[in-house]
Amino acid sequence: MEEQHTEIFQDFLAWSDSPCYMEYYDSTSSQLGWESSYFNDLQWLSQWKPKVSNPSLTDGYEYSYGANSIRQVSHQNLFIYSSLRKKDSSPSYDDIRQSSDTIHSPRYISKETYNLSNRDLCSQLNNNSIQNLSIHSSSTPTITRSDICKLVKQRHGCQLLLHQLQLGSSLASQEIMETCCLHFGIWMKHPIANFLCQQVWKCLSEQQRMDILQRHWDILPKAALHTYSTRVVQVMISSCGEEENENRNVCISYLQSILSSVAKFLFKDVNGAHVIQHCFLYWSSEDNQFLYHTIQENFLELATHRQGCCMIQTSMDFACSSQLDDIATNIIQHIFVLIHDAFGNYVVQHILDSKNPRYIHDIMKKLQGHWYEMSMEKFSSNITEKCLQLAEATQRWEMIEELAQECSNIGNLLHDAYGNYVIQRMLQVASQPQKIQLKECIEKYWNTLSRSRYGKQIQYNLEKLMNCINY
Repeated sequence: MEEQHTEIFQDFLAWSDSPCYMEYYDSTSSQLGWESSYFNDLQWLSQWKPKVSNPSLTDGYEYSYGANSIRQVSHQNLFIYSSLRKKDSSPSYDDIRQSSDTIHSPRYISKETYNLSNRDLCSQLNNNSIQNLSIHSSSTPTITRSDICKLVKQRHGCQLLLHQLQLGSSLASQEIMETCCLHFGIWMKHPIANFLCQQVWKCLSEQQRMDILQRHWDILPKAALHTYSTRVVQVMISSCGEEENENRNVCISYLQSILSSVAKFLFKDVNGAHVIQHCFLYWSSEDNQFLYHTIQENFLELATHRQGCCMIQTSMDFACSSQLDDIATNIIQHIFVLIHDAFGNYVVQHILDSKNPRYIHDIMKKLQGHWYEMSMEKFSSNITEKCLQLAEATQRWEMIEELAQECSNIGNLLHDAYGNYVIQRMLQVASQPQKIQLKECIEKYWNTLSRSRYGKQIQYNLEKLMNCINY
C-alpha cells in the first residue's frame, strides 16, 4: 500500500512541474489559494491506480472502485486531465468527451461548454465546487486525520505535512498537530514520521509538551536509545535548554527524571551518546549533575567501554571544577586498571591534557616506580610519553633518572616495540646533562641498533642531537 502511495506522489510531483500545473493554479489562486487545490488534487490522485510501472499522466489512469463505494472525480481535475492529452495544442471536443467517458465523470460536457476558453472553463468548474476545496474556509478542512496517518509515513507525504505545518495559520496545520500528539509515541520511532514529531514539538506550548511527557514517560527511556526516536528526544532537550521562561525548569526536571533511569546505558550506546551530548550542549552543569552522578557510580565500567570512555572525556570538557575534581579522584583511584586498558588509557591522557598541575602531580606520584614496566606495554607507554611531555622539570628529572638508572633498562627499551618511542621522547624533553647520560648508555648498543627494527630512527635522532650539542 505504501509503495502505491509513493508512486502516486511521484506522478503528482511530475505533474506539478508541467505548464498545465502553472496554468491551472494561476487561474485558481485568486479564489482558493494553491494549498487548497494542492490537497484536492492529492486526494484525487490517491483514487487512481497507474496501468504500468512508470506511467505518465498523459497515458491515463485505470479507475478502481470499491465493493460498495463510488468515487467521483473533481471537476477541475477533468480539465487538467484533458489538457494534458495534448501538450502543444488545445484539446478537441471529442478528446474531452472521450476522456470524460473514460474516467466516468458524473458531469456531461456539452458542445457549448467546450466552446468556452480554457480559462473560462476552469473558472466555471471551480465555482461549482469551491466550497469543497478551500482549506482556509470556515468549513471542515480537506485533509483529515486518516489522510495524515497515511501521508506521515511516506517521504513526499511527510514533506507535504511539514510544509503545511510551517504555514501555521490554517486549520490543516492545527489538525496535523493534534493528530501527531495522539500518535506521538508511535510516530517518533518511525524512520520518516519522526521528522514531523520533531517539528510539531517545536510548535507546542509548555502545557502540551508536559502532557506528552506525562503520557509517554514509560517509553521515552527506551526511545532515547532508538535509532529514530533519539532524534526527537534530542529536540526535546535542545528546545527546553534554549527557552527562558518559568516553566523551563519544570520541563528539564521531568526529562532528568526520565533519562536518569537509563543514564548508564546512554553512556554506552551510540544513539544514547548523542542524547548525552545534547544535555552537555544545551543544559548547564548544574542541570547535568545527574549525569556526573552516574559517572561516579559506574566509573570503571564506563571508562573501560568503547563508547563510555569517549563520553567521560566529553563530560570533562563541560564539567565545573567540583565535577572535574570528582572525575580526577576516580581516575587516580583506578589508575593501574586504566593505564593498561585499551580505552581507559585515553581517559587518563585526557585528564593530563587539561594541564592542571595538581592532577599531573597526583598521577605521576601514583605511578612513581612503575615507569619501566609501563614503557614496555602497548597502552601504558602512551601514558609514559604524555607524562614526559607535561610534567614539571623536577618530576621529569626524577622520571628519567628512574628509567636510565641502569643501562640494561635502556637496552631493553631500545629493542622494544613500544619502549623505543619512550626513548625517543626522552631525547626530546630531557635536560642537557640527562641527554649526555642517555647518549652514553645508547652508545653501548650502537652496533645492534643498526640491525634492530626500531633502532635506525633512534640512531638518526641521537646523531642529530649530538650535532646540535657540538654546534
